[in-house]
Amino acid sequence: MPGQLSSVVDMLTKYFVDPIRDHSGYNIVNTLTYGIILVVCVYGVLRLLDKLDVKIDKDFIFALLPFMVVGGTARALVDAEVYPDSFLLITPGIYFTIAVITLVSLVVAKALDAKGIAGFTRSLLCIGAIIATLNIILILATIERPVALIYIFGPFLGFYVPIYAISKRYPSFLSGNEYILGAHIFDASTTFCGIQFYGYFEQHVLTGFFIDIFGPAVMFPLKIVFIAVSLYLIETIVPDEDGPDAIQIKNMLKLVIVVLGLGPGIRNMSSILMAA
Repeated sequence: MPGQLSSVVDMLTKYFVDPIRDHSGYNIVNTLTYGIILVVCVYGVLRLLDKLDVKIDKDFIFALLPFMVVGGTARALVDAEVYPDSFLLITPGIYFTIAVITLVSLVVAKALDAKGIAGFTRSLLCIGAIIATLNIILILATIERPVALIYIFGPFLGFYVPIYAISKRYPSFLSGNEYILGAHIFDASTTFCGIQFYGYFEQHVLTGFFIDIFGPAVMFPLKIVFIAVSLYLIETIVPDEDGPDAIQIKNMLKLVIVVLGLGPGIRNMSSILMAA
């Protein structure tokens, strides 16, 4: 038994503790584990939002954008040694930290709405913006590579503007979800910029595999194809005609996709700008 326990501890240390402590990125074991945890957490959050009578729609997703900025900038400020290197501020812990902050803010926003002080989504947006402002100020005070904004937003606009134009010309192309694909094109652009111009490396297993073979520019077609297909499947498998519960589930999936694109993209951009 002691030998088996030691083997388990060694495995946990190798695949989970060391990557967090050394910031060495992801491996196949912790990637799959975090994926399972994400599914469980998404289900739990969905049930909680139902109990709080929160409708997940585009307005709600947009109201949560500042909290994604909080998460991404906080992680970058750890890289820049402005914030302490704490488990609660690095992946995967930071996702739980931001989830708690968001849920507390959500309850406060619901209370303000109930008292007639301010609308729910507006209150939530303002609370998130206030929290995000501190991180943004700290980043602006430590920028060392302002030119990186050109390297990031140049490719981003080059890919996103045509896609946005096509989606407006043919509404069925992305069914109003172009902003979700845009979040991942932004993430792809920050990844490309960091690897191509500043010597960063990709921490995720699957995308790292493709980058090693084709170079960082492969992030653009990878993201565009994968996210576009995912959105198509979500819209097809969970049609609006299935009722409010189906719409809630569908929009929750969209929210998760936005978070997984915009959060890392904000972190990448902030780290690059601060030379962290």
